[in-house]
Amino acid sequence: MHSMIHDTGAGFWLGHSLMVVFMIAILALALTGAYLLLSALLEGRETDSGETVPARAERSAQGDMDREKSLRRNDSS
Repeated sequence: MHSMIHDTGAGFWLGHSLMVVFMIAILALALTGAYLLLSALLEGRETDSGETVPARAERSAQGDMDREKSLRRNDSS
């Protein structure tokens, strides 16, 4: 009786390595799709103030930069 465990021919390794490559590719596609879907949902979602998430993030980053500038101004005086 021929057992799969002892089958170490080229076809066995080629088939299994291709299977692993396809599994990794499918996983990568699934993760990319999930990321794109989530980012699209987050971008469209509005915060409590009616502002979209990216606009709010931009405003907070601008506030951080302004704060840094005023700190630098205070240090130099």
